[in-house]
Amino acid sequence: METLHSAVGYFALLGLAWLLGTRRTAIPYRTVLVGTLMQVILASVLLLTGLREHVFGLVSALTDVLQATALKANESLLFIGMANPKFKQAYGPMLALEIAAILIFVASLSRILYHYRILPGIISVASRFMQRLMGISGAESVGVVANVFLGMTEAPLVIRPFVARMTQSELFCLMCAGMATIAGTVMVVYAAMLRAVDPLIAGHLFTASLISAPAAIAIAKLMIPETERPLTDGQRIEIAADDTVNGVDAAARGATEGIHLFINIVAVLIAFVGLVALANTVVAWADSLVHSGLTTGWSLQTGLGHVLRYPVWLMGIPWHETQTVGKLMGIKTILNEFVAFAELARLMGDQAQAISHRSFLICTYALCGFANFGSVAIMIGGIGAIAPDRRGDLARLGLRSLVAGTLTTMLTGCVIGLFA
Repeated sequence: METLHSAVGYFALLGLAWLLGTRRTAIPYRTVLVGTLMQVILASVLLLTGLREHVFGLVSALTDVLQATALKANESLLFIGMANPKFKQAYGPMLALEIAAILIFVASLSRILYHYRILPGIISVASRFMQRLMGISGAESVGVVANVFLGMTEAPLVIRPFVARMTQSELFCLMCAGMATIAGTVMVVYAAMLRAVDPLIAGHLFTASLISAPAAIAIAKLMIPETERPLTDGQRIEIAADDTVNGVDAAARGATEGIHLFINIVAVLIAFVGLVALANTVVAWADSLVHSGLTTGWSLQTGLGHVLRYPVWLMGIPWHETQTVGKLMGIKTILNEFVAFAELARLMGDQAQAISHRSFLICTYALCGFANFGSVAIMIGGIGAIAPDRRGDLARLGLRSLVAGTLTTMLTGCVIGLFA
């Protein structure tokens, strides 16, 4: 019955995406069907076959090594006073320092892999496969696959020469993929946050981001179908070489990008948490007026959480747990997935667990994406810097891409509901 619940919910969410689209008569049946099949097949191979043990084990071991290696500098040189075991035992870990170390180190390593053409090779092969199966343009396929490995700020740079001449549908597809996936850098951070709940969580996060890619294409084309002839239709895109001189230059450039990413995350957290807190103060004041001085705990997150209870239920979450998961989805949308994952880890760490392990997995897959209001601003600024003439299109598509990215990760939640 739980499997049927998630299966019916999957098609209901596809129907919702179609209702929110711009051209309801032009349904791209091939793209939607192939995207759905790819998502289910990839999930079944990674979760139900003997490959699971090897892939999950490898991803978990890799994230453990990356985390341990990244924290070496904190422990041995820079922040020994706050990173030693005695300090952690007394005051807890300095989360900001650990996140900074992981982001900087993984960004540096990613840049080295890009310089030596390892990442471009993987992206090129996977994107070509995606292009042929789903019938999308070369620029779209490369951009979508790049989002899985590099994230929404770096992926558009891989197809920089083509962004300005993308069709509306192509541009929306690129934005949707950015909203529906997470970068490898932050995946290590989230795995570290949730490892106490599920030791194999790194494998689940990797699977979630991977299977969201074809679903993002399906949702994007369902909401804004292609009506023009893309410039790179049927063409194979050669990924441009990195502009770094050697491995050392790549490592240094990656470290710089990592610290910028960390500063960006911290800045957005401070700004949006503060703005949401201010808005919630107004909501609480209005709530007290309505209820004669008493407050009922209303906030932007809880309000959106109530709205999201219904699509959350469609993923296969039991109704009595939808309020908790809906609030987490609301936190992710209003703030970001980092805060939502932190709250999820706190909830699951309590002795009286708020949700079942199955619901935890569905929630984790649904939270695994960058779809939030802060990301809309980041995406408009990032892609707009590459193609200034498309800022108007980016602004018009921004909120719609947030909805599309959220629906995509909810489809991914439905898929894990089939197998959990």
